[in-house]
Amino acid sequence: MKELAYHILDIANNSVRGQADTITIIVNEDMINNQLMMSIYDNGTGIKEKILKTIKDPFTTSRTMRKVGLGIPFLNDTCLMCNGGLDINSIIGEGTNVKAWMEYDHIDRPPLGNMSSTMTTLITSEDNIDIIYKHIVNNEEFELSTSELKEILGEVPLSQVEVVLWIKDYINDNLKELKNRL
Repeated sequence: MKELAYHILDIANNSVRGQADTITIIVNEDMINNQLMMSIYDNGTGIKEKILKTIKDPFTTSRTMRKVGLGIPFLNDTCLMCNGGLDINSIIGEGTNVKAWMEYDHIDRPPLGNMSSTMTTLITSEDNIDIIYKHIVNNEEFELSTSELKEILGEVPLSQVEVVLWIKDYINDNLKELKNRL
C-alpha cells in the first residue's frame, strides 16, 4: 500500500468484521525520537490463536472469498524494512491490539497519507461503532470521538453531507495545527 493510512483503514475494517463496537486508533509522530507509531485497539471477538500465529503470512486469512490476506504481511514488511516492527495481541472475546512502529525519517517509509479522508470514511461508514482517533505530534495531541460527536449532534447522523465535510475539515485543521506547533 502506498500510504500508511490505508493500512490503518484495513486494520480498522478487520475490527469491524470482528464485531467491535469500539475502535481506538492512535497515530504518534515522534520526530524527537525518530519514531512513527500506529496502534489500533478494538473490543471485538478477537483472533483465534491458530490464525494469530501465522497472521503475518500472506496465505493466512479468515475470509472465505479469497485465499490470501496481504494487508498485515505488507505492513509487517514495511515496518521491518524501516527498522521497526509489528505486534498483534488478541484475546478471544475481548479484542485485538495491533501496534506498528518504524523510523520516522527512514528513506523507505511510506507517507502517512490522508488521515482525514481515512478517518472520515471509517466514521461515516460505521454508525454503530464508537471510533476514537488520537493523533500525537511530538507530545502535542488531538483527539476525536464519535460518541462525543453524536452527543453534540443529537439526531443528526454522522453521514449527513454537511457533517462529513465538517469532520474532514476539523481533522485537517487540527492536524495542520499540530504540525504548525513544531
